[in-house]
Amino acid sequence: MGTVQALGSIRHAFAGYGTLVTHHSWLLSGNSAHERAVFVATRDKLVQRNVARLAVNTSALTERGLLREEREYIIAHRGVSTVFIYAAPAGQDLYISRATTALPAISYVRVGLLAFLFLIMFIGFLQSPATFAYAGLFGGFSFGTVIALICYVLSYPILFFFIVLLIRSFIIWLVEKDFWKLLRPNILNDFDLDDIIMLEHVTDHVVHDAVEQVGLDASKITPPVLGYQLKRKIRAV
Repeated sequence: MGTVQALGSIRHAFAGYGTLVTHHSWLLSGNSAHERAVFVATRDKLVQRNVARLAVNTSALTERGLLREEREYIIAHRGVSTVFIYAAPAGQDLYISRATTALPAISYVRVGLLAFLFLIMFIGFLQSPATFAYAGLFGGFSFGTVIALICYVLSYPILFFFIVLLIRSFIIWLVEKDFWKLLRPNILNDFDLDDIIMLEHVTDHVVHDAVEQVGLDASKITPPVLGYQLKRKIRAV
């Protein structure tokens, strides 16, 4: 099923590719000897499909744990979606799986909000308490002074928020290899849903054709029972 080495890993196998959104698999009875042939045929047929903006490669991935176990996957990436295809003997049977992840683009709204908070913090740190004391003694609180006072009061809570955000982002980077994950929305838009489902359709057809090419019973390579369905909301951090 994979190669086990002494060193462990703290990252998920699909780290850097987003959040797992679907997982589907098939088991072909008594065909374990054809594992490599199916793997190679699937990779080659994915490349031959010539799907626009589809990048196909193979890589040995490691799941987090005390032992470092590597498994070779075919990785098909397009837009926000990535499909991982895995084939391995399961006793005398052949196990094939297809896992799909989504990595939404960074949200401009979240970036804008952070920039606004940073501006408030920056303005607050430029203020001097003596300025507000002087204005209070002489009754000179203007609109600008009130805004500066609000920025001054909020500057340290915002600084604390940014420190927590950086620490959390660093921890997410260690585990999921995505420092900017907190800036990504957890809602897939209509285009994202279409792209992911399209890639799953293509992948399943390719696996079916690859199994058939190797001379195995491809009738078992069927779509999910409930069809190609995705939840619009994906798992948040």
